[in-house]
Amino acid sequence: MKQRLIFLILLAVLPATMLFAQPEAARLRLSSFPAGETESASGNGGAKHLLLSMILPGAGEWAMGHKNTAKYFLGAEALLWVGYFSTNAYVNVLQEDMESFAALHAGAQTAGKDDQFWIDVGIAENIYDFNASKLLDRDLEAIYPEGQEFDWQWDSDANRRRYVQRRLDRLDWKRRTTFMVAGMVLNRISSMVDVVRLIRKEKNSGLVSRKSFLSVSYLPNPVSGETFRMNFTYLIR
Repeated sequence: MKQRLIFLILLAVLPATMLFAQPEAARLRLSSFPAGETESASGNGGAKHLLLSMILPGAGEWAMGHKNTAKYFLGAEALLWVGYFSTNAYVNVLQEDMESFAALHAGAQTAGKDDQFWIDVGIAENIYDFNASKLLDRDLEAIYPEGQEFDWQWDSDANRRRYVQRRLDRLDWKRRTTFMVAGMVLNRISSMVDVVRLIRKEKNSGLVSRKSFLSVSYLPNPVSGETFRMNFTYLIR
């Protein structure tokens, strides 16, 4: 559960980190836009579209009017979330099935057990063999109290092996949820890159034109100190 929470946090943080992990001069540079004209896609609008794509892949393209392109990213995001929740639900089913199998064939009590217990149950035939091996390894912290709720005794080695295989199958499916999260992160990065491409395409096609613009930049320097610079350029054509 903790690992899944960490991945979801990374899902939100990683794209933002990539967006803002630029040189300070570039990151803190305010957008330049024409005097007396509305803001263009390469100014604050561009930052807005990047932010939209970071939150929801395809949203930036949709806001820019490229709805056909946006549908691919939105569709991929929907499929990834459906796959994530479906896979996660199946992992829970496999966990319950695995625990029920251990309870039936090894007499293991399922209440209040952590993941490590379910790993250890498949290692040895019973709790006594397991504790004996840990004593030989001088791993006293891994020993379970005997004669209590942690006892288990497999009815056959074949069933113990079947249990181990079920646990490994569950682990494989759990890893697939990780791949789903990685796909969501990649989908956001791809959408943000596509927004940058569209902005540049519009700029190069002449959709963005300026006669004058104001540029403001802030450059922190630990040696020479901080610099605040404002440039006003007027082009005569």
